Amino acid sequence: MIHLTLIIVDFLSGLIAAGAWALASAGGAIAMVVGGGVAGVSLFRRWRRRG
Repeated sequence: MIHLTLIIVDFLSGLIAAGAWALASAGGAIAMVVGGGVAGVSLFRRWRRRG
C-alpha cells in the first residue's frame, strides 16, 4: 500500500512540475512577443520622426 501511495504522489508531483514548466515557458514566450512588439513600435516611431 505504501508503494502505491508513493507512486501516486510521485506522479502528481511530476504533473504539477510539468504544468509549472509549461506555464513558465508560455509566459516567457508571451513576454518575448509583447517585448518585441513594444520595441518594434518604438523603433518605427523613431524612424518616422527622422524621415
